[in-house]
Amino acid sequence: MRTRIYGSFASTGQAPAIAQLAAELGVTEHRVSSSLATLFEAHEVALSEDGRIWMANPFSAVPTPYPVETPDMTCWANCAWDALGVPALLDTDGWIRTECAESREPLEFGIRGGALAGDAGVIHLVTPIRDAWVDIGFT
Repeated sequence: MRTRIYGSFASTGQAPAIAQLAAELGVTEHRVSSSLATLFEAHEVALSEDGRIWMANPFSAVPTPYPVETPDMTCWANCAWDALGVPALLDTDGWIRTECAESREPLEFGIRGGALAGDAGVIHLVTPIRDAWVDIGFT
């Protein structure tokens, strides 16, 4: 299940739908939903209130302030840290155009030619990682 989820994000930038996963795996949608709940409890994916895939770090299934442009697609990351994780996970270049959360100044950064490039800055992780899943949407 996890491999299929990441495969979908890696190839399309999108989360697979429950019906799509059920069809690909030859199981019921109930079985997929149950598996997703297990992955959520293990902190492998985050689910929306209606049980759909919301996040599979570093990917987001919904638009965020961190679009990542790769040579093959544009996808969404959950935060600046995850935005750098997308090109690392996909082994490709990736570029992020966003803004500073505090000053609202435009920021551009990413991976070009396998190296970090773009505006200087600091990624500030407000929530200690040990507490990330207390409210993963905020984190």
